Amino acid sequence: MIITCPNCQTRYKLGSDALSATGRQVQCAACSELWYATPSFPNPSVPRPDPEPSDDELVFRADADTLFSAADEELLDASFLRAQAAPGTPAPDDEAPTEPRPETAAHHPLPSIDTAGNRARIEALARRRNGMLAAHPIARFRRCFRIALVVFIVAALISAFTLRTEIVSAVPQLDGLYRLVGLGTNVIGLDFTEIKTLRTTQDGNPAIIVNAKISNITNRITYVPSVLVSLLDGAGAIVYEWTVTPATRNVLPGDTLAIDAQLIGPPQGVTNIRLSFVDGANGAAAER
Repeated sequence: MIITCPNCQTRYKLGSDALSATGRQVQCAACSELWYATPSFPNPSVPRPDPEPSDDELVFRADADTLFSAADEELLDASFLRAQAAPGTPAPDDEAPTEPRPETAAHHPLPSIDTAGNRARIEALARRRNGMLAAHPIARFRRCFRIALVVFIVAALISAFTLRTEIVSAVPQLDGLYRLVGLGTNVIGLDFTEIKTLRTTQDGNPAIIVNAKISNITNRITYVPSVLVSLLDGAGAIVYEWTVTPATRNVLPGDTLAIDAQLIGPPQGVTNIRLSFVDGANGAAAER
């Protein structure tokens, strides 16, 4: 930047940051003249002419020009004039009346809104958005996780049903839970079948004879524990119990073992008989 002393015409070259935007007072070193120097800016360049419009701009201008027909523009202008007129002021003679004439309305109908078309476009946009969301990696991960969780739950339920005997053998506390849902467990692997009760007399004394078979329902040789015979009254209370030891203590898979138990002089009020195994609180039981 160059400044000139107004008294002696001495010229000084300054940096661009020596003067502020509003200028400042300076002194000439040659004649000691004081004056207020302001920065000088280059003259503005000649404005450039507007570039030729592109094809897109020409199309946009054509669409903007043909958006409304001449008749539509006349109706819009008349509506604007009526809206700007003060209440109670009559409209000019050359303007259309408040109520459109039948021939004008019939000749230039107002455009109607295509509700069905808009609804179809909205539904198409929603389907496209849902498709984009479904294709997102996080959405695919969530679907795979939900499928894996459902498969795991189904497999766990099937295993809990089919392997309930093995599960109760490992965790006996779960037997009550299985019985609560109506699924009995047989940890011993033996079951009573063909239970028969006979009331008779021996040497003039009343007696009860119980005959039953023990079936091995497993696929392995199973040890047979002692059998507990319980006499019950009508309310299900135990009146008398005794133990019977089977003659054979091992039963082959699918085989049966017969047992006999008798009691001479049973107590009064016996209505039912229950058989159960002494070893194992989760053993099978039968009533007669």
